[in-house]
Amino acid sequence: MIKRLLVVCGAALTLVTLVGCADAYEDFEPEWTPTGARPMASFDAKVARRAEDLDIRYTFRNQGTESIVAYVGVEGGAASHAWDVYVSARKDDTVEVAKRTFVIPPGVDADAIGTIEGMVIPPGEEVTEKFSIDLPLEGNRPYVGRVKLPEPVREVVFCLGAVRQREAATPKRAENGRGKYPLNGPQHLFCSPPTKL
Repeated sequence: MIKRLLVVCGAALTLVTLVGCADAYEDFEPEWTPTGARPMASFDAKVARRAEDLDIRYTFRNQGTESIVAYVGVEGGAASHAWDVYVSARKDDTVEVAKRTFVIPPGVDADAIGTIEGMVIPPGEEVTEKFSIDLPLEGNRPYVGRVKLPEPVREVVFCLGAVRQREAATPKRAENGRGKYPLNGPQHLFCSPPTKL
């Protein structure tokens, strides 16, 4: 569970609902494939281990001339918050803590796509967040009922999904000027350097 969060640039966080899940289909997250043109942006993220949790902080800044949608509002369980994160394992056993979209696994009902909240970041503006996640990490991925992580977890990255606004789907309205975008929508991943635990 995430303990605290700070967002600047006028962004506030809201509560959202849980996405439907299916059985696990792999022990690792399939390799991500870029969608569309890479947004012109900088991403500075740090992951640090403390006694009982991971401290994560990042700044995503739009360095281009057109607006970018950053996926910042992950859907959580009934008692969780919109700043929850997805946690999955890569093929090399690196654990990815992320706010991002996902490909729908084979055999999952496509009518239950789910949504993720996104913020529009105009040229020259940025979003910053700081939060902590309890250890040990627990797997969390949309469309999958069980997420297997390495035992023990030895290396972690934090990733943020983003897409140029003109390549994003038309969102449903969310609170505080945010929008709800399809959870299987286009994105580019911006990731921190790996942190050894």
